[in-house]
Amino acid sequence: MTQIINELIGSVVQILLFTLIPFIWWLITARKKENFFSWIGLKKPVGDKKKILLFILGAFVICEVVGMILNNTILKTEWNVSPFAGEGIGGLLAAVLYSYFHTAFSEEIIYRGFLQKRLQKALGFTAGTIVQAFIFGASHVILSYNLITFTEGVALLLYPMLPAILIAFINEKKCEGSILPGWLIHGTLNVITHVSQLW
Repeated sequence: MTQIINELIGSVVQILLFTLIPFIWWLITARKKENFFSWIGLKKPVGDKKKILLFILGAFVICEVVGMILNNTILKTEWNVSPFAGEGIGGLLAAVLYSYFHTAFSEEIIYRGFLQKRLQKALGFTAGTIVQAFIFGASHVILSYNLITFTEGVALLLYPMLPAILIAFINEKKCEGSILPGWLIHGTLNVITHVSQLW
């Protein structure tokens, strides 16, 4: 129970921290034009629900297959050990909270809700998406640089770019800017990583 409470607190703190810069930016540049939640994409997805679901499932499958291939070939060191590894069923709820809120939700706010939208406005969708995806990939390398080889670093830069690009496409081109589909994809990919290490 303590672990779950700690994870809830950690998730709230991480979300607040990752929302702070976008919120300040919105206050300075956009508060008179649009409410904050809509501005970062915290809104209901708009579009054909069946097509949106198919895109979500397709992106999820592509990312999961590529991730499994990389994890079984190039990314073999201990860079991606879950903080819940070996905890069994007792770590399940904390792993789910961590996956969907601590990492996926906060990262979707900063990367796809804030960076993607600002970059695509400045550079256009394609260039903005590539820059956002590169920054997302680079952040994974930076957090793991002392645990990985050069080859793993290249893979760890490129692999997160794949979901970053697919999620940006679904959010912006299929869901009218909602970051919720990306949150679902990102969180589910994280859940699989963490839950697979519980036992």
